[in-house]
Formats: sequence, structure tokens, C-alpha cells
Amino acid sequence: MGKRIFLTVVSVLFVAGSAFATNGMRMIGFGPTQDSMGGASVGVNLDAASVLTNPAGIQALGGRVDFGASYFKPSVKLDVMGNEFTSDKGASPVPALGLVIPLNATTSFGLGAYGVSGMGVDYNMQSMSMGLLNTSYSLMRFAPGISYKVNDMISVGATINIMYATMEYAMMNSMAGGEVVNMGASSFGYGATIGITVKPMEMLTIGLAYETTSKFQDFKFNQYTSNASGNDYGVSENKLSFDQPMSATLGFGLKPISGLVLAFDVQWIKWSETNGNDLPEFTGGNFDMQWDDQIVYKFGLQYQLLPSFALRAGVNYGKMPLSEDNQNALMANMFFPAVAEWHYTVGAGISLTDKLNIDLGYMYSPEAKVKSYGGESKMSQYALDMGIAYKF
Repeated sequence: MGKRIFLTVVSVLFVAGSAFATNGMRMIGFGPTQDSMGGASVGVNLDAASVLTNPAGIQALGGRVDFGASYFKPSVKLDVMGNEFTSDKGASPVPALGLVIPLNATTSFGLGAYGVSGMGVDYNMQSMSMGLLNTSYSLMRFAPGISYKVNDMISVGATINIMYATMEYAMMNSMAGGEVVNMGASSFGYGATIGITVKPMEMLTIGLAYETTSKFQDFKFNQYTSNASGNDYGVSENKLSFDQPMSATLGFGLKPISGLVLAFDVQWIKWSETNGNDLPEFTGGNFDMQWDDQIVYKFGLQYQLLPSFALRAGVNYGKMPLSEDNQNALMANMFFPAVAEWHYTVGAGISLTDKLNIDLGYMYSPEAKVKSYGGESKMSQYALDMGIAYKF
């Protein structure tokens, strides 16, 4: 019985609608500047958030600190046998903090602390006698790094990625009509990012960044199970292995005329190694999500309209990684529709003084959907970003 219950629990754990996930389970960018340019940032380094996406570029930024937050709101709906449910999960605040400190003429230290991924829903499914379904997952990354200017053409950089994730969930016990409750669990993870920027001419910068697979401790849940009469099935410990995949990104930055910056990134995210065949691993067996690898295209521009005012805009597209190859994958897709594909962004940078800047951003992802075994999942998203940058 425990194995069957846990299979159901895990399938619902990856549940309809990521709290702030856009390219699969990842944000399109970090902070208001990257977000407003569609996430394009590997070939163009405009703020301290580059320490996460391409640490090689922070050497050219000078000393600065960027602090901000995003108000991220998905709209998630689930249609099951003609019954439509809307998640009551509220908006998610996503923190963003980046710091760059020049150590000498060729070397800079960087530090980033950003929310990078998350998911969660809150469904009241009482109309189908399925009770409440509530899940929550969040992931923070702390990234200290170094950037070194080899010469006027080449810079290199690297970060150590230290991560902290939390997760909890509660759902219907389909076998006994009661509840399965898993209190919050946490997990630490680690990985690394290395990057290089090459500037073959004044108007062109080429960037390449590689992020390793992030390895996490198993989530260990104390699971309590009861039936409809309140009878206690006892407490058991369950384990879930939930790593994050490697990625590689090639970026181009172009400055064709004075005041205009164009950015284009192509990113490969290897979801198949963490969410693919027979993955992720959990107590009692493996859950076959059958996610495919994802190619993401990011385009952004910035135009300095006035000396103290810059406009930004961007587009981000990545085909959803969800698979419909087997029934298990179909069920996983119904519970976790990471279906967002197109993202449209705008933003602005306002210089208050030579040292102080305010950055604003807005992202909209129109409704996308996936039909799954027994139903259909739909999701749209929007986000508001605001940040303050101080140069020193």
C-alpha cells in the first residue's frame, strides 16, 4: 500500500503550475534587467546578476550592488473529466541580490543570491470528493565567483553554486479517502558555473557559459497517512532525489550604433538527466516523467533614449519539455504542466544620479496548455520586477 500511495503522492508533487518557473522549471532571467530583456545575458553583461548567467562578464562592470524582487503570478487551471479547478496559490515574491567588487585592474569578485526555481498549487477538489491538494517547492542559489580579464579580448570566470531547496505537500489518500500529509523538508545542493567572454571587435561580444548538474541531498519526508474516519495509518519516512540539470548557453552582444544594445542567447537545458526516463528517484521505485531536453531562444534589446532613461524589450521562447510518450508521463504532465513557451518582456532603467539607478521590468506569458491522461492543464504567467542598483 505504501508504494502505491507514494507513487500517487510523487505524481502530484510535480503539480499543476510552477510558482515561478518559465523555461521548464527555471526563470527566464534573474533580476529586472535580465527579465526585461527576455533573459538574454550571456553575451551582454548589464548588471550584477551576470554572476549567475556568465561570471566572466562581471569584470567589466566595476563595483556595484543590485538589489530587487519580482512579483510573480501564474494562473493555473486543471480540467479533470469536465470539472475545472483553479489553483488558489498566491503570487510568489522572488528575491534578487547581486554584488561585484573589483579586487584589482584585472580581477573582480562577485556574489549572487537569487530565487531560481519553484512550483506549487492549492486546489480545492472537494466537488470530486478529492479533498485538498497543496504543494510548495522553492529553490535559492548563492553563487560566489571570480572573474579574470586575460587581455583586452578575453575574460574568464567561475562560480560555486550553493543551493537550498524546500518542499512540502499534502493530498488525498485515494485508497482510504483520507489525507497524505508530508511536512516541510529541505535539501542542500551544489554545482558550478564557468564562463568566457570574447570581444573580437568593439561592437561585438561573444559569451559561452556552462552550468554543471546540481546535485542535491535527498528530501526526507515524515509522511502521515489517515483515512476518511481519521484512523491513523502511521508515520513513515519517504525520500525523494531531486537534482537540477546541466545547461550550456551561447550568447551574442551587439552594439551597432551608439546607445543601442542587442542580445541573443541560445540555451540547452538537459532535463532528461534529472526528469527523464525513470526519473526522479523516490522511495519504492522511480517516477517516469519522460521530460525532453529543451532549447531556449532569448532575444533582448536596450536603447538609451535619454542620458538618464533606457528602454528595454525582449522575447523568450522554449518548446515545453513535457513528453506524451507513455501513460506515466501523461499523468505527470497533468499534475505538472510546465507548459509556458512564449514570454514577452519590457522594462526601463532610470538613472537618478551617476551612481544610483532604478530598474523596472514586466513579463507576460500567454496561456499554454497540454492535454494529459484524464484531463487538460493550462497556465499563463505575468511578473513585475523592480530593482535598485548602486555603483561604487
